[in-house]
Amino acid sequence: MTSDQERPHSLEDIYVAHASALRGRLLALTRDPATADDLASEAFLRLASEIEAGRAPDDARAWLFRVGANLVVSRARRTNVAMRAMPGLLERDVAASPEDEAIAHERDDLLRDTLATLDGRDRQVVVLAAQGYRTREIAGIIGCSGPATRTRLCRARGRLRIRLELAGMMA
Repeated sequence: MTSDQERPHSLEDIYVAHASALRGRLLALTRDPATADDLASEAFLRLASEIEAGRAPDDARAWLFRVGANLVVSRARRTNVAMRAMPGLLERDVAASPEDEAIAHERDDLLRDTLATLDGRDRQVVVLAAQGYRTREIAGIIGCSGPATRTRLCRARGRLRIRLELAGMMA
């Protein structure tokens, strides 16, 4: 265990001390050098955000390794979902029936009308999330903290869900 005097304090010191080991661990987990590099970069970006927010971890190495492992799992999940969805994306010869198109149009209209009943800020966070923005990006757009944005998004989705259930869209 290192003493406080030996512990790296700046992001640059932490990077020099741990980047190689982190990349090696991520390479062992992913078996892909490009993916390992991407995930190591993401882990250091997250560390920079934590340091900037005044929440520097006590043990940067352990924190980086845990975040890196979590990123590997998240990436694997996203890849798995994409692989499962891929066959459906390739079926181009099957056109939707007129009934399916009418039902989809009614569903879209109902969803649009129900979204319009939400408060402006609630509607904004739900739409941004649906467009693929991450919570921290939404927080930057609306000018709130990350936790406040997560809470607002959760509550807005709950209100939307209840209103859709009342409108008969969700069973």
